[in-house]
Amino acid sequence: MLKTLLRFATCVLVILVGSICIYAQKSLLADTNANLRNKELKSVRIKGQGLARLFTDLSLSYDIPVGLEMASNDNDFDTYEINLEKGTLTELLDQFARHNTQYSWEINDGVVNIFPKDGYREFGLAEILKVRISEFSIKEKTSCWEFVDSLIGTPEVQNILKTYGMTRSGLNFSGAYFPQLGPEFRLEATNKTLKTILNTVVKESPLAKIWVIKKYRSNQTFYLSLNARMQNFSTNNSYTFQEEPGAK
Repeated sequence: MLKTLLRFATCVLVILVGSICIYAQKSLLADTNANLRNKELKSVRIKGQGLARLFTDLSLSYDIPVGLEMASNDNDFDTYEINLEKGTLTELLDQFARHNTQYSWEINDGVVNIFPKDGYREFGLAEILKVRISEFSIKEKTSCWEFVDSLIGTPEVQNILKTYGMTRSGLNFSGAYFPQLGPEFRLEATNKTLKTILNTVVKESPLAKIWVIKKYRSNQTFYLSLNARMQNFSTNNSYTFQEEPGAK
């Protein structure tokens, strides 16, 4: 009888501790999301050719984790602009969405995700982002290029690409610096979606703060990239921007 009571008490204690941990994690995440939504910004004046350039400048200059899924009708040569004298990140993103009605945004898990609304979204990209990867890991001193190569090379992603007849576009690099995830940054992921892995990296990496994915309709190619600040620098524009790759 005593052993049974001890077992029962142990089970109750384990459940209680687990519930407290889950509640604490949810509370912490809610605080993180709220802090990001209410992040104060001043004198934001960013103008760039292409949406990827615009949000790369914003992300790396103001240390904002961003995931950007490009709309099917987005033109790489269009000029985008955001201006905010003083306000919150929410106000800035709302301003962007009002002027670019094909896009919406949300903040989850401490990351700003910008994505096309229904009717502007590439179905193949949506399937790639939600594919679930059984096991994935990266070690220390991994570059952004190596990370993307490994992620796209997983069997689960390769199966999706074959299903939808998609291939990865060639890459054009700018500058001599290869963006890094961080000398001590590493990741172990089990049964996570590709989007979750990407969001985790830009949230936790000390250098890489934005991922961008886009599909070219003309030839069924796509690209996925991460951009990062240069190590040991944190001032505005202290990074090398990866130019959007041209279609093959």
